[in-house]
Amino acid sequence: MKIRQINWVNALFLTLTPIAALILPIVYISRYGLHWLDFVVFFIMYILTGMGITAGYHRHFSHRSYDAHWAVRLFFLLFGGAAAQNSALRWCRDHRIHHQKVDDREDDPYAITRGLFWAHMGWVYFESNQDDDFTAAPDLKRDRLLVWQDKYYLPILVGVGFLLPALLELPVGRPFAGFLFGGLVRTVFVQHMTFCINSLAHYFGTRPYSVDNTARDSWWLAYLTYGEGYHNYHHRFAADYRNGIRWYHFDPTKWFINGLARFGLAWRLTQYREEHILKARIETQLKLAHAKLADAPEEFSARVRARLDAAREQLEAAPKQFDEARASYQALKKQAHGRLALARRDFEAAREEWRLRTRQYNFQFQAAQARWALLLAAVSRVHAHGHLPPLG
Repeated sequence: MKIRQINWVNALFLTLTPIAALILPIVYISRYGLHWLDFVVFFIMYILTGMGITAGYHRHFSHRSYDAHWAVRLFFLLFGGAAAQNSALRWCRDHRIHHQKVDDREDDPYAITRGLFWAHMGWVYFESNQDDDFTAAPDLKRDRLLVWQDKYYLPILVGVGFLLPALLELPVGRPFAGFLFGGLVRTVFVQHMTFCINSLAHYFGTRPYSVDNTARDSWWLAYLTYGEGYHNYHHRFAADYRNGIRWYHFDPTKWFINGLARFGLAWRLTQYREEHILKARIETQLKLAHAKLADAPEEFSARVRARLDAAREQLEAAPKQFDEARASYQALKKQAHGRLALARRDFEAAREEWRLRTRQYNFQFQAAQARWALLLAAVSRVHAHGHLPPLG
């Protein structure tokens, strides 16, 4: 086991700031009360520093899931630095190693396999003794903006993280309240929300996309972490700029990035295709089903596996057929708009055929999904002596 040296600056900061954030507000409020601006400054700094971490440090710098204008990148470095979670260069290095070595007790910086407290914040108490030459992040080491932020990290932390909120409340004569609520309390709150991804998102929730690591999807955790709660999806598709892929998934970081793209401040937003996501879900469900069949008689297990493979092929084929039909229709539509030699009557006939095929493939896909779900449910009830009800 590698010997780790205590980082006394980190240890004292992580130990004393929560205590101060609990005691000082009580003392201050008892003497001076609360002002509406206290809440506004806290909320503004909470959103800006949180987005600096999730949209900036995490999805942009660590995973390169989209490109952004230099002004946006500078914003991320200023307010991400104000979150008191280290410079982007070092934060992203640790995070990339986490993805490469996830759950490895020795090499994953915040491996959940070393315990919930270690993953949450215990690892920060110690010096990092790996990758001092940034081999996990050579592209970031060449980025002048990141190198600049790493060099001036402490002035950025103090200036943007604590002096700025104090200045925001200076007009009402409450600079210390700004420092207290927009600086200290907000720092502790944002830190521990981020830490929850390293700990709780590897401890609670479901694993629909991969069972090869401990990362889990927790819808409720997304509400505390700017949409980062869909962590199992993220570990399977780390380059996707989204964590919550459905419209009803709470992912304000995704919405923020979309907003940047609408104004031309972000581009090349990476998004995985639905068939890739579906395939990941099927592979995961197959692994669980095969594990269930491990103790079943060999002949029975082989028969069930064959049915699973047939159902999987049917399920994977339906969306491919739909995509092929849609591509053919789009090509036909483009040809018609280009005023090529295509009669309107032929185009209308082709469009109607495409509509019928779309309905057909949609029905086939739904039927394949239903058959797959029934088969998985049946497998989940299989016992060692072997029995699988007929599914038609």
